[in-house]
Amino acid sequence: MKKALSWIAVAFFVFYIVTQPGDAANLLRSLGDGLRDIATGFGTFVSNVF
Repeated sequence: MKKALSWIAVAFFVFYIVTQPGDAANLLRSLGDGLRDIATGFGTFVSNVF
């Protein structure tokens, strides 16, 4: 069951990229920006603790 859900998620992601490439790129860029902000905040926290 878990494997089937994984394949469905991958298929949906590929379909989204093919049908809406601009929106998919914006989504990935937003996710990357969010991860960068989290890493920056964590780094600032650790720097201030020590």
